[in-house]
Amino acid sequence: MANKPKKVKRSWVKENVAFDRERTKEDFDYNGRKWRKLRLLQLNTFPLCCDCEAEDLVVAATVADHDTQAKVLIARGDDPYDMKWLKSRCKKHHDSKSGKERHRGGMG
Repeated sequence: MANKPKKVKRSWVKENVAFDRERTKEDFDYNGRKWRKLRLLQLNTFPLCCDCEAEDLVVAATVADHDTQAKVLIARGDDPYDMKWLKSRCKKHHDSKSGKERHRGGMG
């Protein structure tokens, strides 16, 4: 009967590490039913982009965006599902805001 060859450890090959799949209380579920319903309610209540309105433009909003980061709200003990933390934005303004936040070190 043949023996199984010994595993050779090669120093230049990275070892596979198990991906951390644990969710914590600080994680916000953007795919959950509660968020999807709140997003639709926000976009139906405020259908125009708030930033475009400030520029006297009429553009439909496509994104319900947390004005303050959801993780920050959770850490402070606030409810991230409260509509007072949301703004309706078009994709252009949402991406612009998120890019600036990421550049500063936050999460968009």
